[in-house]
Amino acid sequence: MKRDRHLKIMSTLFALLLFVGFFAAARADDRGFPMPSGPYLGQKPPGTTLEIFASGFISTGLNEAGIAFMPDGRECYWTVMFSGFETLLTSRLENGSWTEPEVAPFSGQFYDGWPAIQPNGQRMFFHSSRPNAGTPATFNIWYVDRAGSGWSEPQPIGAPVNGSENSTCPSVTQDGTIYISKRFADGSERICRSRPVNGKYGELEVLPAVINTTNENFHAYIAPDESYLVRPVHGRADAIGGGWNYYVSFRSRDDRWSDLINLGPGVNSDRCTGIPSISADGKYMFLQFWTPPKQILALERKHSLQELVGKENRYPSSYSTDIYWISTKVIEELKPKELK
Repeated sequence: MKRDRHLKIMSTLFALLLFVGFFAAARADDRGFPMPSGPYLGQKPPGTTLEIFASGFISTGLNEAGIAFMPDGRECYWTVMFSGFETLLTSRLENGSWTEPEVAPFSGQFYDGWPAIQPNGQRMFFHSSRPNAGTPATFNIWYVDRAGSGWSEPQPIGAPVNGSENSTCPSVTQDGTIYISKRFADGSERICRSRPVNGKYGELEVLPAVINTTNENFHAYIAPDESYLVRPVHGRADAIGGGWNYYVSFRSRDDRWSDLINLGPGVNSDRCTGIPSISADGKYMFLQFWTPPKQILALERKHSLQELVGKENRYPSSYSTDIYWISTKVIEELKPKELK
């Protein structure tokens, strides 16, 4: 069993190394393609229309989701989903341009995903299958602390956030309150939160039924100021496209939550998948979508197999999910008058 597990890990890492090699080959081959520069990879800030994020660099032919930026927008981490395996990639702005995507220094061996950086930039949470979390659960919440320009060794967050059942999908507020998806012994999964108390996390609080609307509730992301929460829900009567849609619930000052509100046709469609995140300053929302296929009738010249695979890995395709972004003004416009 250990040998089989080791072989699976090695084959996955080999596939990732191929991706990095093909990525580099594709970049060298695409003469004239500028290296990204500036905060948020030099992307023009979006308005209230969805825009694909960093096509060909972050959004590629792989399955990307759940991007998290440092507060200054000059370093980012995101999840790439392989068949049965997730890992965290990273890139940072150095000497005027962004570094080639690479596996995060603390990732690449275990099933790691869903990075969430505390808005002050001092701690990053993620879920992971790595052992020694002190629980029998397959997935637990881990964190790394900022150490100079890098990160500390991963540490499990501990009980009561972690426990006998899976804990996944962290997001965190300015004051350190953590929101997660928690599996319970009865098989249900609920969105919960835990507030920091004297340097540790307090008891898990299950959010009310207006947020936990089904028996399976997950992939929620809290705003940095805790004023609203975004989550995907499948197949509601008001779903645009009939499948997954993104919804928002607003939180009042006395800690009451509104009913889920559909983010509307400017966001939702039949291309929705289901992983949101929000920038540290609360200005941008990142969402996961299928990218519409774009047929290519001819290339500029004959390509080798390596070049074709490189293009497939680099550019968004109909077989992968990508990261899009949009101004959170679309959320502010939906806010009930009594909460403004």
